[in-house]
Parts: sequence; C-alpha cells; structure tokens
Amino acid sequence: MGQSTPLLSAIMQVGQGRAQAKQLGMESLMLKRQAGDVDLQSVQASARRREELRAGIAAWTANRSAKGLSLDSPSGMAIERELRRQSVVDEGAENLGFRNQAYALRTSATMRRRAASNANLSGWLQAGGTLIDGAANAASAGAGGGGR
Repeated sequence: MGQSTPLLSAIMQVGQGRAQAKQLGMESLMLKRQAGDVDLQSVQASARRREELRAGIAAWTANRSAKGLSLDSPSGMAIERELRRQSVVDEGAENLGFRNQAYALRTSATMRRRAASNANLSGWLQAGGTLIDGAANAASAGAGGGGR
C-alpha cells in the first residue's frame, strides 16, 4: 500500500504537467489567430486609406474643375503630391502599429508554446523525484525494519 502512494502522486504530477501544457498550447494557438486577425486589419486599413486618397483627390480635382482652375498647374500638382505624400505617411504609421501588435501577439504565442513544453517536462521531473523519494523511503523503511 505504501508503494502505491508515490506512484499515484507521480501519475498525478505527470497529468498536471500535461494539463498545463495543453492549456498553454491552446493559449498559443489563440494568440496566433489574433495575430492573423491583426494582419488582416492592417491590409483592410491600407485598402481603406488608398480608397480615401482616391476619393479625396477626385473631390479636389472636381472642385478645381468646377472653379475653372487648371489641373496641371504647378500649384495644383504640388497640392496633389502633398496629399499623396501625407497619405503614405499616415498609412505607414498605421501599418507600423498593426505590425507591432501582431509581433507582440506572435511573441506571446511563442512564449506560451515554450512554457507548455516546460510544463510537460516539469510534470515528468516532479514525478521522477516523487518516485525516487518513494523508493528511498521504502528502502530505508525496509533496512530499518530488518535490523531490529
């Protein structure tokens, strides 16, 4: 009966390590999915910005045409260039935010995956320690009982 207690404890420790590893693995997968969602948001935001730029330039061009102003004047071309430049700067800043967020999520996912591996290993190591302690206790109890 004394031998089953360390064995049962060891089995429970392995099970706890596996359960924790499974939980961390699921968290890792969820974080990877979230990073993919952020990547999609980045693509959508870029498309939205380009559409807004096209609409803004079209409205600006229509306004200049309605006033009878030349579309290819140096000042008109400079204004259009500035609109495009500012759009590129804004899009870059927004995409950088998305990339940073996705990178942080992927890094967290990697850390969770490593923690899962460590949790599984820890369960096995604890179980091994429990079995060694149980064997040592049984041996010392047997040696102590035989000498009397």
